[in-house]
Amino acid sequence: MRVRMPLVLVMAGLAVAGCGNSNPNESKPVSATSVAITTAVQATPTEHEAVKIGADSDGKDVSLAVGQGLIVTLEANPTTGYAWVVGELDQNVVKQNGSPEYQQDPNPNGMVGVGGKSVLNFVAAAPGSTKLSLEYKRAWEQGIEPAKRFTVNLTVR
Repeated sequence: MRVRMPLVLVMAGLAVAGCGNSNPNESKPVSATSVAITTAVQATPTEHEAVKIGADSDGKDVSLAVGQGLIVTLEANPTTGYAWVVGELDQNVVKQNGSPEYQQDPNPNGMVGVGGKSVLNFVAAAPGSTKLSLEYKRAWEQGIEPAKRFTVNLTVR
């Protein structure tokens, strides 16, 4: 017991010493990680409402204004191992905004394996044109054609 008590006091002292900055006028360093996270969370203000498209827009042309969002919603079922991934996109013109989200369809009586929808968000970054190609495939299957494809031609003005 006598050996443990000094050790506890030393640990507590180190914990308190590391908790704060004794000089409030001294600036704290900002890490690249915190800057990247802050930047990714901030939305780009725009007067244009996001364009929402689904499977019925496959092969069509879509026009966006710089800063305008694009929301693509497609049928998906991650319990099969398949997911929608970006196959082709010029990130200088349109950027993917975050990771895809999954919205499960209602499941009757607690049934498992029910499908749903994958929601992918993009934002128009600069004037130009690009093709957005999405592929529905399993990440671990290399050299195999995707089960489905979705493509739209985007023009940012």
